[in-house]
Amino acid sequence: MVKNILVPTDFSKCSMYAVKLAAKIAREVNATLHFLHVIEVPVVAYDVGMVNFESLPQAMFMRELADKNMIQLFEEGFLEGLNVKTTIEYDAIYKRINQYVSKNDIGLIVMGSHGASGISELVIGSNAERVTRYAECPVLTIKKEHNNFDVKNIVLASNFYGETDIMFKEYEKLKGLFNAKLHLLKVITPANFEATSRSKNIINDFVQKHKIENCSVNIYNHENAEEGILEFSEEVKADMILIGTHGRTGLSHLINGSIAEDLLNHASRPVLSIKIDIPENEHDVLFPEA
Repeated sequence: MVKNILVPTDFSKCSMYAVKLAAKIAREVNATLHFLHVIEVPVVAYDVGMVNFESLPQAMFMRELADKNMIQLFEEGFLEGLNVKTTIEYDAIYKRINQYVSKNDIGLIVMGSHGASGISELVIGSNAERVTRYAECPVLTIKKEHNNFDVKNIVLASNFYGETDIMFKEYEKLKGLFNAKLHLLKVITPANFEATSRSKNIINDFVQKHKIENCSVNIYNHENAEEGILEFSEEVKADMILIGTHGRTGLSHLINGSIAEDLLNHASRPVLSIKIDIPENEHDVLFPEA
């Protein structure tokens, strides 16, 4: 069971959606809530030293503003009675979050995201996208307020090969948070064709192996894996999408891309992403770009 939940916050309206949802989850499972605000350090600051940057007027102003916003968080009634820890740091957001996860036994990250599109998506991506790429624990990303976060239908999109076993074991640690039906989805694209009978057998074997009772098995044909996942999720009125990500970086990420990160940017539904190791034989997986 999750004991510590992290919410990276920039105090924007979108991040407040995550704060409220994380508070609701923390109350239900009696978890400690961690609020982390990271003041982004310009690249040039590393040349002059972090201490010097923190003493600059602009950095001091940002720190004072962050302290004020953090105090205002505690004036919100939905935090009453919860065990809450707050931290303000200077660094690159995704780096500091990953360090915080390791040091504080974080079991779940809840993030608000505006998403990214066009040139921004191609060159920069969203902060949620970068956090998901590096995070060593599950990341729940939302884009709107969820006053009634009652998850009853989850789409688990995957290839259902061996790597999915690793991802599902991590999901099972969170299973107490969601009393939901799992819609097991395998999207077949022209580039990754597989006979329907074989796909069904693979998913059924997965169901039996993990003793999943409340689920449906679905094979969905589409030209694009991401669009197939989004369309199917709309058809079943999914409350959340669950997907694994290989967390590629550098040239591998540029070439292969990531279905999980595309979903973060384009899905209106909450997305729960879980990092899995990159398999040795990438050509053997149906979603090599996940």
